Amino acid sequence: MLTPILVCPKNDEESLLILKIAQVAGYPTVISEQPHGARLYNEPNLIARLKYADHEAIRVAIVEIPGPTVEAELRLIGYEVVIIDHHRYDNLDRMQRLSSLEQFLQIYELTDERLQALGFDPVLVRGVGMIDRGFVWELKKEGIAPADQKRIRDYYVSLMNELGSPAAGSVEEAKRAWDAREQAGNIFIVKSRRADIKIRESLSFVLADLYEQPPQVLIFEGTGRVSLQDSDLAPKLHQTFGGFTFGQDRCWGFQPEPGRPAPSVQAILEQINRA
Repeated sequence: MLTPILVCPKNDEESLLILKIAQVAGYPTVISEQPHGARLYNEPNLIARLKYADHEAIRVAIVEIPGPTVEAELRLIGYEVVIIDHHRYDNLDRMQRLSSLEQFLQIYELTDERLQALGFDPVLVRGVGMIDRGFVWELKKEGIAPADQKRIRDYYVSLMNELGSPAAGSVEEAKRAWDAREQAGNIFIVKSRRADIKIRESLSFVLADLYEQPPQVLIFEGTGRVSLQDSDLAPKLHQTFGGFTFGQDRCWGFQPEPGRPAPSVQAILEQINRA
């Protein structure tokens, strides 16, 4: 197998674990410093960095940094471009059944035996992929034993800590926001005031202890990010407002940018009520 150069951000738990495995395995890697919402055209000196990583490589695997124009340019200069993604963006559909971590394991032919040889617990690695694919409830759907579910959740939180996410604070804020929730029909509305903490992932952990099946939750974070989780209405909101979908197309997210604010509660609920 011709090992692709891995181009990957380090902006969430899944991408952090991908980079950890790649580092131990010795794969040529270009690490993106972009936060969520990364785009390939914003990646500085990409070609020079690819050449530096491996000047003989002819394959590039790009993790969740969409950019069709730049991808086409890479192909023109001789690279085979492998896309690793599972989101739907504005005017770009890269939804996949598998999470990016699971796709990475397939593309790089990382079996359980290989992961063990590299010093990783395959149960934990694949569990992180499941959480990214369908949140904590995916572990139950996949029949993971309760003891292993706990180990996977603890490992996921350790990755949150390593990223600098204040995991303990985010769980506390997620519980506070949940206790203050509002409800519109069968949609729970949860709002966080903390601009220094992201609560979406931690809220999933909180709700997994309360519900056998995930409820539909509209989340407004203090960071400005808006999400609708575990709803068949996610594609409709994506079509109306843009943003991106994830979680097997059952979740929608919107990260505001200068001149492009997130839609309001009222605007979102109006679209939901029209469905």
